[in-house]
Amino acid sequence: MNASPVRLLVCVGPRCDAEGKGRALLAAVETSFAEAFSQELASGSLVIATRDCLRLCTRDPVARFEPSGDALSNPSLDDLLRLTRLALAERDRAGAEVMINKEALLRS
Repeated sequence: MNASPVRLLVCVGPRCDAEGKGRALLAAVETSFAEAFSQELASGSLVIATRDCLRLCTRDPVARFEPSGDALSNPSLDDLLRLTRLALAERDRAGAEVMINKEALLRS
């Protein structure tokens, strides 16, 4: 399955990282996700990255999922874990549908 990876972008721009909050969110995400999603991170189906600015300034840390574009201001770690599970499930479901469609085309 060649589905695009789920990317979680954590903003570490000047507003999001005011008082170190952006980098604190990033550190918490990296620690928690390493435990919760070790296989997905190792396979490349989940990627954690930073951006200097996501242009969604709220003066709180911002995280955005790709490819969906869903963004959260001052997200809780629980919300990010839950939404990542959902995004990975959707990615897998979409990939399975593509495989089924390919097989149907090959049979016709």
